Amino acid sequence: MKYRILSVSLLAGLSACQGTPKPAVLTNTSPETMATVTGVLAAAVDRAQIELGAGDLTRDTFVSVLPPPPGPLEGNSPALPAMFDIILLDGECYVQDRATGAMYPLTGVECRLASTG
Repeated sequence: MKYRILSVSLLAGLSACQGTPKPAVLTNTSPETMATVTGVLAAAVDRAQIELGAGDLTRDTFVSVLPPPPGPLEGNSPALPAMFDIILLDGECYVQDRATGAMYPLTGVECRLASTG
């Protein structure tokens, strides 16, 4: 029991060193930035080709990955977009899967805190 308390205390101390994720937006949507974002999101949803939902990532704190289109033998698809939040954590930009909470670094992509007003 003593070791369990010690390990919980140690984990609490380590997590206190990390910052709090904050909503963010991209600083630009250059082709290079969007190629990185698209590549990270494609890997996150485990698909080679993806299409992003509508939105301005320099103003919106989230991005959606549209489901693949229905095949030729399918009717309407009940699939929903995969939603990701853009966050800033310890000065680094990430996308976080809303469904799983998994975080993916956007290496080389600059983002800034979202305005609250």
